Amino acid sequence: MRRRYPALASLALGFVLLCPPGVRAQPATLPTVMAQPADGPIAIDGKLDEPAWQHAGVIADLTQQSPHPGQPTPYHTKILLLHDGHTLYIAVIAEDPDPSKISTHTLVRDGDQSNDDYVGFVIDTFDTKRVAYTFQVNAAGAMADGLLAPTPAINSNNGVDYNWDGIWAAAVQRSAHGWTAEIAIDTRSLQFGEHVTAWGFNVTRNVPRDLLTLNWSGTTLNASVLKLQYEGTLTGVQGLEQGQGWDFQPYGLARYQSGRGSTSNVGFDLKYDFNPSLAGLFTYHTDFAEAEADQQQINTGRFALSFPEKRQFFLQGSNLFSFGYKLANAGFIPYYSRSIGLVNGEPVPLNEGAKLIGQSSSGSLALLDTQMAGTNVSNATNLFAGRGTYNPDQNLQLGTLVTHGDPLGMSSNTFVGTDALWKTASFAGDKNLYLSAWGAHSSGNLPAGNANGYGASIEYPNDLWYGIVQINVFGDALDPGIGFLQRPGTRQYYTEAAWQPRPAADSWFNWVHRFWFDGHYSEVDGFGPQDGGKQSSEWWFGPQMLTNGGWYWEFDVYRDFDTPTQAFTLAGVNVPAGRYTWNRRRLVVTSPQSQPFGFQFVDSQGTDYAGTAHHPSIWVFWNTPSGKLQLNASQEWFFYYAPQGNGVSRLSTLGATYSFTPNLYVLEFAQYDNSIHGVSLNTRLRWIVGDASNIYLVWNHGLVIETTGLGQPAVSRGNEVILKVQWDFRG
Repeated sequence: MRRRYPALASLALGFVLLCPPGVRAQPATLPTVMAQPADGPIAIDGKLDEPAWQHAGVIADLTQQSPHPGQPTPYHTKILLLHDGHTLYIAVIAEDPDPSKISTHTLVRDGDQSNDDYVGFVIDTFDTKRVAYTFQVNAAGAMADGLLAPTPAINSNNGVDYNWDGIWAAAVQRSAHGWTAEIAIDTRSLQFGEHVTAWGFNVTRNVPRDLLTLNWSGTTLNASVLKLQYEGTLTGVQGLEQGQGWDFQPYGLARYQSGRGSTSNVGFDLKYDFNPSLAGLFTYHTDFAEAEADQQQINTGRFALSFPEKRQFFLQGSNLFSFGYKLANAGFIPYYSRSIGLVNGEPVPLNEGAKLIGQSSSGSLALLDTQMAGTNVSNATNLFAGRGTYNPDQNLQLGTLVTHGDPLGMSSNTFVGTDALWKTASFAGDKNLYLSAWGAHSSGNLPAGNANGYGASIEYPNDLWYGIVQINVFGDALDPGIGFLQRPGTRQYYTEAAWQPRPAADSWFNWVHRFWFDGHYSEVDGFGPQDGGKQSSEWWFGPQMLTNGGWYWEFDVYRDFDTPTQAFTLAGVNVPAGRYTWNRRRLVVTSPQSQPFGFQFVDSQGTDYAGTAHHPSIWVFWNTPSGKLQLNASQEWFFYYAPQGNGVSRLSTLGATYSFTPNLYVLEFAQYDNSIHGVSLNTRLRWIVGDASNIYLVWNHGLVIETTGLGQPAVSRGNEVILKVQWDFRG
């Protein structure tokens, strides 16, 4: 019997018709600030002693957003804005009643600042409230930047991909009254509309020791600077330029490998702005030697794991390729750039690659074409991905994604998908509500079966109550050739609800910052004569608590069901096909993360498939107050006991970072996995010269190059030493 699925166009049309027509696109009152022309030079030293700052645009103070919206605090924060030519200058004056308690953990570019005192900025250069650049600097001068996507493919960082690097500079000065910062953002590394006179803009300040957030725009508990519906407006930007529109980055590389001797390579990246909103990129013989090693994971299930992209060519404009709202939760990433240039974790040479990325107030366009070289694991092949979006209004985005090619170069594969996302920040007055839908089809040399997929979700992401319902259907022949699909041939259902109260100051629980009472149910059903019926499910409930002192506690209970149709290996023990139901419990304890020393302890135990399992882990960190030296270590075990045998997986990691300055640092990362019987080392020295040139010195030993958790990991034995010099020329 032939199954019928909704046509892609019908899905999109039906979704539009379901969108509530009378809901405003954004909160009614949003602030505006103007960046003034700089009437003199600005030295980026954090001192704010140039006369030009006396005439800057001013945000007089930020407002407490959490935990007590609008209440006064001693952390007064003043923001100043200037511009000249192709530079946007931002100054920060951050008062602190006790500067000795300022928290900083890192000086590394794009290091984790979530538990640092920092100020962050969101810049929506097309004022569409969908995509944005993020920049933040902590009180030690460490810089972090990223891309915010409207349909994030990644689950962490609230949709921000911090692997992207813009061209900017920052410096910080500490004083008896707090700290000041000067920031210069080179707009030649940004895309923006040629005739746009205003950008979306927002500012946030994090004070971790008080679990305090201050915002400029969006100061209710339901707001966030990463929810772009709440952004304010930055004017005065019509004078900003993009220079002559080109950025040339040649590189030279020398490599020594044990048993292979010495090799060398040269290549380049070229970016050209056809106009301020449309850019072309070309790469030749790109080498990704500087990309950090993947952190291994213990896979406690039977499906492959996905890992984030860390290669700069693929990160440029990566937020424009994201498809389908939160589809990664269902194990589906239709365009997964790590499938390009990596086969089973082993690098495949990228001969050439071209990319076109453009944005406007009405939508976006992103095209990628790459030519991969032939190797002993794959044939030479061409791979293509294209994504376009259209914005009928400020609430709704419609999009299409097309990919073509097979990473192995052995077959033909084309994937076509459409998606829609509708967002509002004023549902029922001041609440957030998101609706999304998608549909897709694969063609080419596919196995017999259904090559369609579709899904929809509704999310209510607010402070006191959170809820989401997702339904996704993946045909058994749906095959995104350069994507990631964990479980084809399934219907997947997911629903989650959470009550997240904040105790009042006069209550018995006034020592608690916040409670979470969170539960979800997920189910995966197969369809077809052999795989029909429920394949797996999970009931989960997890009360959580964060104290005012920063201690976090969580206790989870969950009940799982799974029906593997073939045997698989768990901690080295063969688990037969069958029907399994098991119950588990988990405890999580985390110390205050704003302190120089901290830890997290996790312990899970109970029945598991055909036996019982115990899964403890401990993670500890320590850093100097300046953030120059960071040390962290973790130990994880997975003990599995079953009638057919016992097994254990062990994973040990050790990380160390020493930062001479925010632009010069050494990172050491070591891993031990008992399935490899050896230590994997990745040591990287990075020197950022100026604001965009880089010198890398890398040493790898026994590097693990396959970490999906299925099968025996591939390991590059011996030693490898790499020197890479990449320079930047702009006009």
